[in-house]
Amino acid sequence: MKKLSISLGFAAFLVIIGFQCASGQEVYDTIFKIEGKVLPVDVVKVTPQYVSFIVPGNPETYTMERKEVQKIVYKNGRVEEFNKPVFEMIDEYSWEAVWLTEDKKEVAELYRRGVASANSPSSVRSPKAAKKNAIIRLQKKAASMKGTVVLVTKKKATGGYGEYPGYYIEGIVYGLEPLKEEEYEDENTAMDGKVVF
Repeated sequence: MKKLSISLGFAAFLVIIGFQCASGQEVYDTIFKIEGKVLPVDVVKVTPQYVSFIVPGNPETYTMERKEVQKIVYKNGRVEEFNKPVFEMIDEYSWEAVWLTEDKKEVAELYRRGVASANSPSSVRSPKAAKKNAIIRLQKKAASMKGTVVLVTKKKATGGYGEYPGYYIEGIVYGLEPLKEEEYEDENTAMDGKVVF
């Protein structure tokens, strides 16, 4: 038996086979992996540690660890649940998908969308909450600019003993696609005015 290490291309191939199956051809069992991949296969055996299966068109038997499997939907309709999914799918431009970095190498292949900054609200009562709120505000601003990564250029905690804590963060927003012509005006405004939440 061989341990399975599936590439993205191979997974796409398997999904295509799955669509062919749905169109009236042979029906297969379906393995749903916890990271979201879907594999149409013939399940051979399920043990407490492993799931063994055969890929359509290939006589070899593969195995994967059971902890990698969210569920199996068998061709007879029976569903066997194993683990909860690791994450929920989120929109590419949702603020939760925006991440912050201080490493310029991580944005080298991305497109600059503008500059954004954020302050924590005055209602926070702890330094940890101030930082968290400012970061969330910056992520929301970056998402509204269709950015996916913020290169942090400045951050500053404020407030000392007996004062309310505050946090300021600023960075350059980068996205996966270049700006469209109609977005240049917004990008220049953001860079000049440094919109602050």
